[in-house]
Amino acid sequence: MADVHPWKYLDPEHDNPSRKGMLLSNEIAKFQQHDLLIAEDFEVNNLRPAAYTLRVGSKYVDSKGRIGRLDKIKKPYFCMEPNSIVYVSALEKLDLPHYIAARFNLRVKWVYKGILLGTGPQVEPGYRGYLSCPLYNLTDRPIKITYGEDFATIDFERTTDFCPNANVDDIRSATKPEDQLDRIEWNKETFLVFKDKEYQALKLLPDHDVISSLFQLSHEVTTWRHIGIGFAVSFFALTLTLLGFGSNVYRQVTDLANQLSATRSELKDAQQAAQASADAIANLKERTATLENQAEAIQRANAPRH
Repeated sequence: MADVHPWKYLDPEHDNPSRKGMLLSNEIAKFQQHDLLIAEDFEVNNLRPAAYTLRVGSKYVDSKGRIGRLDKIKKPYFCMEPNSIVYVSALEKLDLPHYIAARFNLRVKWVYKGILLGTGPQVEPGYRGYLSCPLYNLTDRPIKITYGEDFATIDFERTTDFCPNANVDDIRSATKPEDQLDRIEWNKETFLVFKDKEYQALKLLPDHDVISSLFQLSHEVTTWRHIGIGFAVSFFALTLTLLGFGSNVYRQVTDLANQLSATRSELKDAQQAAQASADAIANLKERTATLENQAEAIQRANAPRH
């Protein structure tokens, strides 16, 4: 711990009331001069107004769970298979002070390619080492991952006060090693900190777990993709069937409606014919009665008189 810069534990801006918040480029560059935040492989052109752009590092795990290594000459890239998952590491080494947290996420152009970042975006204060993260290729085409390519953006933010009013020697003497994290008891407060060691790229990913999880998840994604396609085809077929059934029903209903309309028309014509016949019969009865009356009148007129 003798080679660790004091800013690892003590905030140089601890007396500045406006120090809290996201670090701007000048603050990132200030810490980097003491090998903090971006401790190694810092590229000044990757510095942004309030962030830094990380690049693809050498260690990776491909879509089949095989661990590989990239470099500029022998193997400058590998292909991320369609509908698959890979693990990549960052080229830059981090060394965060115990009072600065970081967040990282994919650059927008990678999202536009159809790639998603599958990890939590926060890096805890005190972390030292290399970041690794899974990438999800959601497209149906292979995507090339190139060594040194810009792929993620990381920003830094100050936390609440870390061991206020303590110096480096106080913090070191108050540090109590434990299994996973170390514990610092200071001024009746307890602080959890990362152990003073460097985290290597992909070190927290056991080979068998990585391979099995990648294979299983890739298989599950492929299976669900097939299920989705099958469901879509089935739904389309069902839709066509229902449309055909509906069309048949509509045609039958239309035919019945036409037949009913024709029957009603014929019935109306029959009613009109019957009414005409009734009118004709009434006229005939009336004429017959008239003729009978005339015949009786003639008979009375011609009858002999006594």
